[in-house]
Amino acid sequence: MNYKSSKPIAMPSPNQPSFARFCALPVATLLALTVSACAAGPTAATTTTPVTHNCKPQETVGFSCELQDRRVLSLCGSPDFDQFKGEAKDNPGYAYVAISTKQGQVQFTYPPNPEDYKKHMYFWVSISAWPHMFVATDKGSFLHFSLDASDMSPENAPEGWPLSAIKSGSLCARRINRDHIDSYMAQMINKADWERSRNKSTGQ
Repeated sequence: MNYKSSKPIAMPSPNQPSFARFCALPVATLLALTVSACAAGPTAATTTTPVTHNCKPQETVGFSCELQDRRVLSLCGSPDFDQFKGEAKDNPGYAYVAISTKQGQVQFTYPPNPEDYKKHMYFWVSISAWPHMFVATDKGSFLHFSLDASDMSPENAPEGWPLSAIKSGSLCARRINRDHIDSYMAQMINKADWERSRNKSTGQ
């Protein structure tokens, strides 16, 4: 008995790839095709965004710089910290110093409670009317910022300070963000008031 198909059997075109032809390709060619396909994938277009500060997205970046070892140091404040219009002692915000790892994760912050910044940060104007800001522990100031300089005194640094290898002197290798350093420093209480408050708290 003869059976006739109602539809013609489709034969593969000589130019059409078939499983047999694909399997017959040399292994090196298959590997090259796989690598090319992976390289063209979305991961190839991914780029790492450089870290420009350690503050949270909503916070004020008072100052940020790249250290000698490529880590980043930042002065951070609460949202609109530098926009407060009253006296510095009445500012309800917070402020802190943050240092990142080379990979961009925050490694160290000071003071432990950013709301206590008035006990650790103060402002001073030199005889030449040049503004200066200091960050201090009970031993004395260990960080100093002005409009064109930043340096440290390691002997006064807090316990666990991650820059113990840096000697006294220049702290930053490259300034990244200093757009708000003036208004940020202006929110610090002045040195005389800071010293009076400190002496009162220590009973001196």
